[in-house]
Amino acid sequence: MPKIETHVNQAMDLVPVFDVHTHLYDPSFGLTLWGIDELLTYHYLVAETLRVVAFSPEKFFAMPKLAQADFVWDALFVRNTPLSEAANGVLTVLAAFGLDPNARDLAEARAYFSSQDPREHFDKVLNLAGIKEFVMTNDPFDPKEAPLWQVRMARDPRVHAALRIDPLLGGISIGAAGAADSVPAGTTDARRFLDTWIEKMNPLYLAASLPPTFSYPDDSRRGQMLSEAVLPACRHHGIPFAMMIGVNKRVNPRLGDAGDSLGTADLGALERLANDHPDNRFLVTTLARENAQALCVAARKFANILPFGCWWFMNNPSLIEEVTLLRLEMLGTSFIPQHSDARVLEQVVYKWRHSKRDIARALTTRYEALERAGREVADAEVRRDVRLLLHDNAARFVGAVR
Repeated sequence: MPKIETHVNQAMDLVPVFDVHTHLYDPSFGLTLWGIDELLTYHYLVAETLRVVAFSPEKFFAMPKLAQADFVWDALFVRNTPLSEAANGVLTVLAAFGLDPNARDLAEARAYFSSQDPREHFDKVLNLAGIKEFVMTNDPFDPKEAPLWQVRMARDPRVHAALRIDPLLGGISIGAAGAADSVPAGTTDARRFLDTWIEKMNPLYLAASLPPTFSYPDDSRRGQMLSEAVLPACRHHGIPFAMMIGVNKRVNPRLGDAGDSLGTADLGALERLANDHPDNRFLVTTLARENAQALCVAARKFANILPFGCWWFMNNPSLIEEVTLLRLEMLGTSFIPQHSDARVLEQVVYKWRHSKRDIARALTTRYEALERAGREVADAEVRRDVRLLLHDNAARFVGAVR
């Protein structure tokens, strides 16, 4: 292995990760999904399973979870080769815990996970993933989560809050059906709602997913809420607004969470937003590959835009390497290359192990270009750059530097 590639991979293994966007929770919440059955019934794998097996979604979702997991395992890992990234990720997780990726059934994996102490397992998973700190996604409209913020709990200092506000902008709550609080009708009530929840949660940022039709300026409810409530609240409290742009919800409602799709957005709206609100900071990720270059261009023009991660359908090795290389070519190290978006605890193990490999390849390519130009690349520079990409850029932008 060439010297520079070796040093990049060593730095990737040693630098702690700040995972800026997950759907995991503080252990005290008791809401984090974990274990082999949750891994196998994640919507990525459900959608894949219902492609390869002639079985109706209604029948599948009517089955108990353990039966669903057995069905997915048989379909994707026994009767088919698990070539997809989501399926390969499950195998990476099994191997990380010393379990057999070639098993014909789930007996060994179930016995292992059921024997784990939840808190000790939480710590072990973070260590295996190399995560120092991570950010939750906290939904004040989720009737399971919202009451937990009314009581004081001993919180893990490695875990930070992020306030998710999709219903305010006309989107769908990420939590269970129903709402612990009704959605404010007007911008004045919405601002009061945001101030209240920011005080309760102390979030590092506000966040929402947005459709590819997102526009600005916009006289719709979304545009009014954004301009008159969300962005003023972010400025007042000194926190960024995270925009996840490009999701088309429920194009196949029968698949539930697995039924969402994507679309290409007009990122001129983002540029106008950043220009009109220079005192706001925007964390931005896009769902369509076609938007990757436009996001880089917008970030080159506006320092208050920070691209982050390869979100959802972009979370595939070929695209992670491609997009990271593009960002390095256009932005240097001034971006966040990845976040896990994990909804099941153990997913952080494979997502970060796989992503580090892909990021390392892109970074090595750029270092080799420097060497061809006659610039020597010192080991200290490599470690500094990797730390910026995996930890410091995210921690600094959201104000979590320690």
